[in-house]
Amino acid sequence: MAIHDGNKGEIFIDPRLSPRRELEVICHEQLHLSLPDLSERQIDRIGKEVSRTLWRLNFRKVLLGKHTTPVKITK
Repeated sequence: MAIHDGNKGEIFIDPRLSPRRELEVICHEQLHLSLPDLSERQIDRIGKEVSRTLWRLNFRKVLLGKHTTPVKITK
């Protein structure tokens, strides 16, 4: 679900979604926020195209474990 209050937009995602479906839903909902004049059918088509492309390019969410420290990047 995407909500826009005039100043900012928020996207709420069901945490039970598979990683691929989550990516598709995020793309879909962001399109609603970015392009509010498009129809649901247009948003659905474009969201699926964008998420398929990102998935093919190996974009994935990385989950850090409980005791995992993120990589530190220094200058």
